[in-house]
Amino acid sequence: MSWPLTRLGDHCEVITKGTTPTTLGLEFADSGIPFLRVQNVANGSVNYERETLFVDEKTHRTLERSQIWPGDVLVSIAGTIGRAGVVPDRAPALNCNQALAIVRTKGEIFRPFLRHWLESTGAQAQMRGATVTGTISNLSLAQVGSLKLSLPPLHAQRRIAEVLDLAEALRAKRLAALAQLDILTQSIFLNMFGDHTTILKRWPTKRLGELLDFLTSGSRGWAEYYAESGDLFLRIQNVRRDELLLDDIAYVNAPDTAEAKRTRVEPGDVLLSITADLGRTAVVPEGLGLAFINQHLSILRTKALVPRFLSAYLTSPVGQRQVSGRNRHAVKAGLNFDDIRSFIVPVPPTGLQQDFVRRVTAVEKLKATYRTSLAELGALFATLQHRAFRGEL
Repeated sequence: MSWPLTRLGDHCEVITKGTTPTTLGLEFADSGIPFLRVQNVANGSVNYERETLFVDEKTHRTLERSQIWPGDVLVSIAGTIGRAGVVPDRAPALNCNQALAIVRTKGEIFRPFLRHWLESTGAQAQMRGATVTGTISNLSLAQVGSLKLSLPPLHAQRRIAEVLDLAEALRAKRLAALAQLDILTQSIFLNMFGDHTTILKRWPTKRLGELLDFLTSGSRGWAEYYAESGDLFLRIQNVRRDELLLDDIAYVNAPDTAEAKRTRVEPGDVLLSITADLGRTAVVPEGLGLAFINQHLSILRTKALVPRFLSAYLTSPVGQRQVSGRNRHAVKAGLNFDDIRSFIVPVPPTGLQQDFVRRVTAVEKLKATYRTSLAELGALFATLQHRAFRGEL
């Protein structure tokens, strides 16, 4: 089925964007009218209650062209391009900065349909092709209005939006379940070993330096060894909160040098981020193969503690408090080796640490199942989306 191809701007009453108040000599306020930015638009929704700035009534009236109405479609046009969401019908008065475009449609477009279309592969490709890249990527209002879409009748738009909403809701439930499993892992640790007020009183403690067999950090100068495949090169984005992520891996053809050998990881090593986003940890699993770290990570190697216990402790509230307390707020955040060695660490019985690992491993298996399901749902959603906008549903 083919639908007429049309310009988005031909079906809009308004396509506009906001302004940062301070560029006009105006100020933000502690409360008042919510002032939205890109981070307030995610997963098809507009959230004006989280990470929100505020302006007063006078500033809101001054910024008249960027006043947002219930039902408006917001789309990000600077930095992160192409996030879209529909403003809830019961939303209060809102305003926004220049990174968001306000798309106010006429009656022939069902706005939830438009939101889904703006996040479709076809619309995203058009936006990427039109993007002007300077310091940050930017999409002009004229380019937003020039986006071309195949527009079905209203009843078909409603049906498409309904089908895609249902598929998206399934993905959201799976994501929420994964988040709950993350909380469960943290709860197991706290229940077994104590919270930030009790853990260091409940067990014998030592400085981490007394328990380490080996401590090092990665180094710069790996750029010439990058490759399409080969040995794994672990970076800060591969280390989460007590979790190793391998979905964004870099590869190197590692040289046979002392420096490379020093920064090669072994199974059971605890990785700790020591610059930028401090205090992320992960344990190197068996069977990972040859892998090396960059300068943003350190290797903590110990036989005195069960590695997964140490990793979980460092990401617990008391561990993170020690990390932030030693943070060097200079040009960049950072930890040095003396900082790491000075961490105070509880030393529960080894058997109890191992029992913790057994429990957490069971949760991790469940998380792996959920991730597989989430990937399958993502593929299904992409197929539905593709068929929907081709008129094949």
